[in-house]
Amino acid sequence: MTKEEIKHLSKLSEIQLSENELEDMKDDFDELLNFVWKLQSINTEWVEKMYTPVSTSKLDYNRKTNTEVNKKQLLENSPQEVENNMIVIKSSTVEH
Repeated sequence: MTKEEIKHLSKLSEIQLSENELEDMKDDFDELLNFVWKLQSINTEWVEKMYTPVSTSKLDYNRKTNTEVNKKQLLENSPQEVENNMIVIKSSTVEH
C-alpha cells in the first residue's frame, strides 16, 4: 500500500497518524497483504465447500428477550430531544 492510501484510510477511520506511524503502517500492511497473497496461492480444490461453520443450523426465531426500554429514562440520557423523540447526531466528521 502507498502512503497516500494509508492516509486516506486513516482519514476515513478518523485516526490521526504521524509520519513515523504512517511508515510503520505501510510496513504492517505490506506484510499482511503478502500473507494474504500466500494464502490465495494455496490449492484448495480438494476442500469441500462450506456454507456455514455448523453442520446444522437450528435458529430459534421464536426466542423472546427480556429487554425492555424505559422511554423516559432513554430520553433523559439522550443528548437532544424534540417532541418526546430522541435526536440522533451524525457521528462521522470525515467528508467523503
